[in-house]
Amino acid sequence: MEQINLSSSEEENPFEEQLVVNKVNRQFRQESRLKGVVREFSIFNDTHLYQMVKKKHRRKREFHINLALLDTSPKHEFILAYDWLFTTVICTLGTLFMIYICWFSSMEISSSSASVITAFSVTFCSIIFLITLLKTDNRVQLFSRYGHVPIVEFINNTPGRSELSEFIQILQQHIESTQQNTSLSVKELLSLELKELRRLHKEAIISVDHYEQAKKQIFDNRAFKSHSG
Repeated sequence: MEQINLSSSEEENPFEEQLVVNKVNRQFRQESRLKGVVREFSIFNDTHLYQMVKKKHRRKREFHINLALLDTSPKHEFILAYDWLFTTVICTLGTLFMIYICWFSSMEISSSSASVITAFSVTFCSIIFLITLLKTDNRVQLFSRYGHVPIVEFINNTPGRSELSEFIQILQQHIESTQQNTSLSVKELLSLELKELRRLHKEAIISVDHYEQAKKQIFDNRAFKSHSG
C-alpha cells in the first residue's frame, strides 16, 4: 500500500492542528487491469480518508479529506458508452456479413483471402468492443456533505462486492462518528468544506464545474449566509 502523503495540503487549516498520521485504521486497494487503474484508500486518525489514484501513463493523484465533510450515503453510477456500443453493434453486424460473404455465399473467394478478411474483421470488432469497455464507467461515489459534488470514487465490485461493501460500511461508520464528535459548528464546517474543495480543485482532484457547483451550494446555504453577514 502507498504511504499516506499529506504534503499536498499547502495551506494551513484554520480549524484543526497540523495534521499528522498517528494511526491507520483501515486500508483498501482496488485494481482494474483492463483500464490500468489502481486506487488505494486509507482511513487514518479515525477522522480522515486518504485516496491515491494511479492511471497508466498518467501522474499519480493523491489527496486526503476530513470525514466530517463527506456525505454518508454512497451513490452508484453506471455510465455506458452508448456511442461506442452502437459502433460495436455495427462492427459486429459487419463482421458477420463479411464471414457470410467469405465462407457461405456463392462468391468465389480463395480460402487465404477469406481467412485474412475474417481475421481483420474480427480483430477490428474486438478492438472496438474493448474501447467500449474502457469508456464505460461502473463506480461508487461519495459526495461532499454540503457542496454535493463527488469526492471519493470506488471501482464498483472490485476486488469483489463483499470486500467493497465491507470497506464502505466501515468508512460510513467513521464518517458518522467524526460528524457526531466534531466540535465545529455548521458555519465552520461550511467554511472548511469550501476551503478543502478549493484545495482539491487546485490539485485537479475535482473539476472546475464541480467546484463552481459546490461553491453555489455552499453560498446558498442559510448558515453560510448568516456567517457571511
